[in-house]
Amino acid sequence: MSDRDELDRLESPGEIADATAGSKRTPFASAKKLGRARELVRAIAVAQTNSTLYPAAHPLVAQSIDELVTAVAGVVEMGFDAITVNIYKGTLFVEDHVLPEESVTYRKLVEELLARGISALTFDLAFGERDAKAFVELLATSDIADIGAAQQFLEGHGAGAVTVSETTTLDESAEEATPERKAEARSTYDAGIATMRDVETQVKLGRVFEVEPLQRLVSSLLGQLFNDPAAILGLTAINSHDNYTLNHSINVCILSLSLGAQLGLDGDSLHSLGLSALLYDLGKVRIPEGILNKESPLTADEWAVIKSHATEGADLLKRIQLVDQMPMIVAYEHHQRHDLQGYPEPRGGGEQHLFSKVVALCDAYDAMTTSRPFRREIRPDKALAVLMQGRGKAYDPALTKAFVAMLGIYPMGAVVRIDDRSVGIVYRVNRDDLLRPRVKVLIDGAGRWLDEPQVLDLRLVEAATGSWACSIDECIPAAEAGIDDVWDYL
Repeated sequence: MSDRDELDRLESPGEIADATAGSKRTPFASAKKLGRARELVRAIAVAQTNSTLYPAAHPLVAQSIDELVTAVAGVVEMGFDAITVNIYKGTLFVEDHVLPEESVTYRKLVEELLARGISALTFDLAFGERDAKAFVELLATSDIADIGAAQQFLEGHGAGAVTVSETTTLDESAEEATPERKAEARSTYDAGIATMRDVETQVKLGRVFEVEPLQRLVSSLLGQLFNDPAAILGLTAINSHDNYTLNHSINVCILSLSLGAQLGLDGDSLHSLGLSALLYDLGKVRIPEGILNKESPLTADEWAVIKSHATEGADLLKRIQLVDQMPMIVAYEHHQRHDLQGYPEPRGGGEQHLFSKVVALCDAYDAMTTSRPFRREIRPDKALAVLMQGRGKAYDPALTKAFVAMLGIYPMGAVVRIDDRSVGIVYRVNRDDLLRPRVKVLIDGAGRWLDEPQVLDLRLVEAATGSWACSIDECIPAAEAGIDDVWDYL
């Protein structure tokens, strides 16, 4: 069976999104929390309807006020100091979580709020009956047409726990990395390549390499990961055919640190994981390049040589006598597989260490999505589908789902064709809907390059129909779209 047939039998993007739903780290990832968010929007909509149909003293208005207070309390008791309902380009969100059905069902609410210049409502934990009454009265007042007048109305009625504003948290420009931060991230990446090149050279010469530069590299990557996770993760879109081994080590380190942070590892553990991810493949320096880069199938003897890199790497790291033993363990274990059917055979029957499982996932993903002399790269969405197909066998099931939830079904840097035939690059993953990232459209539906990229949030819905405004048709190779360097657009 061909590789193409194997890929065609993989789970669909929708099936993968469903399978990873429980691994998403969003404020409303659980059904209970999402239900409360929806109840809050429903309470606001009902209050708006009742306030326009009935006088302020009507029992239904009073009931709406009570239900709104209860709905706000139901959300903030989940740990929020405040909760914001946003209207972004006609679509309703609670915080950054899209509510497509409510965007259509409560279209009248959306229109009434926008008519008053309001596209964001924030309720804090002190929200009570006085605030609710003032807010409901605001909804019934038709002569307010701008945000300043709306806020002044609330303040004049003693509503201090509800504020109105224009949506800012969903503005595509808010998440753009500054040129300085992007340059800093690229500088760290390039310095990391140089550091790994020096390590490779020293090992090939039989010398002991310095560990301190690697530790500084991990610290630098971690610092940038915590300051701007998207900017540092976007660096993994950088691929070099000439420096594959070096790029691969840095990419696996970045992916491993990102996944480790998602898992909640502490600082010391992340440093250990990062160092392990840089050094896990060190044994390949002892493998002849003719075998490593061979385009035709490997012989049994050549495959045995390839497999030896795990024990060779562990042996090299043992000789260096690192204080931290994890790099040696990960180098030895990273090809053992979750089901322990890989190589080398496990010692004492124990399972892979968590770090080995993390590095194995990240190694497989980056290797699949990078073009090599002996094969073409696999598109990012298909590579993730391959990982999901291997969960429970080659890869730890929970970690695999967490990894896909972290990267998204269409990861940052993926080149995609939209259903209107336009082409763009995924530049931010929307955690609330992994199938619907934000895309920078570079080429319109007629095949013309745009003067400036246009940001498209695929969570937006058509107000008239309730259907998605746009969807992804497929991932395509960057070269097919005529894009030289994906990273330039991230």
